[in-house]
Amino acid sequence: MNAEKLTIADVERLLSDPSEDARAAVAAKVARQFSEVELVPRERELARAILGYLVHDVAVSVREALARCLDDNAAAPRDIILQLARDIDRVALPVLERSPVLTDEDLVGLVYYGSPAKQCAIAGRSGVAAPVSEAIAHRGDRTAVLRLVHNAGAIINEAAATMLVKRYADDADVSVPLVQRGEMPALLVERLIAMVSEQLREYLVAQHEMDHRVAATLEGQTRERTTADAISRMSNDDMRALVAQLSENGRLTATLILRAACAGEMRFVEAAFANLTDVPDERIWRLIHDVGALGFRAVYARAGMPEALYPAFRRVLDTYHAVRSSDGTLDLDLFRFHVLEGLRETFEEIEAPDLDAMIDRLARLASPVPGQRRQNVA
Repeated sequence: MNAEKLTIADVERLLSDPSEDARAAVAAKVARQFSEVELVPRERELARAILGYLVHDVAVSVREALARCLDDNAAAPRDIILQLARDIDRVALPVLERSPVLTDEDLVGLVYYGSPAKQCAIAGRSGVAAPVSEAIAHRGDRTAVLRLVHNAGAIINEAAATMLVKRYADDADVSVPLVQRGEMPALLVERLIAMVSEQLREYLVAQHEMDHRVAATLEGQTRERTTADAISRMSNDDMRALVAQLSENGRLTATLILRAACAGEMRFVEAAFANLTDVPDERIWRLIHDVGALGFRAVYARAGMPEALYPAFRRVLDTYHAVRSSDGTLDLDLFRFHVLEGLRETFEEIEAPDLDAMIDRLARLASPVPGQRRQNVA
């Protein structure tokens, strides 16, 4: 139902009735007219003048009524919206969270000079552009940052993500959802994971006086677990780019490849061995899956993988072929259950409550970094 037009009686009431409720009622009525009523130019000019008068009202309830009625109005006067956005939190939050009138430049300024509550409102907008995310990353309160990293409508670019990691490297509530965001480029995700894990190591050494070697081991485990988790959300192109970057930086470890295998991510396993052996993708698939045990044995040797971990890889591959259905689908929970049982049977001396812990313990059997490539694949 359309709102009634503003009348002379409303104006007279505004001027003659000193009550706060009366002014708030007029404020709501005139604000609604900008979207619900077709106004001729003269009426719009009158309504705008009244808004300009009411936005400075001493009563918070009057200004709050304006904000609630203009918060999602694309036709609202920009100067009025800006005035409301700069008001106290109670007035400002509705327009900060929803107003389409505010520009990215407006929002960046409001982040830098606004309260934590205002920053949080901006971080929760249905769409947050990269410059606004950068501002929140640099100056935002933790509550705003948490809302930003969980906001699917926020664009978090490399500059913003890097700043967030620097500020919150030891805060899993921020760093974990950040690296898990689906739109993050794979190469950026890997760099962020490396940065987070490195700062975790530094934190453990500095704050808990942990031995450097123990801290480095925990760092590596954290990095590999997070990377393996991120792989499942990547496209094939992103995943291949990730493999290349990991290899270049010396982080394409045997244990990372094993973690991916245990997660059923055979495309990563295939891409990793293709990278380490210089064997084309189509041939590497046949050598791993079709040629039998000897094919993978040759690939494994050429990749320079630690001999102590070969039985683990062999067991995971055999389980994958046994559990995968004829149409190529994989019941991941069933697969992981059988993988863990198979590894416990193969390595009877190792006790582990879950797959990640099992891989952590298997890593102690051999150096996690692939050695030099050797032997030719038959």
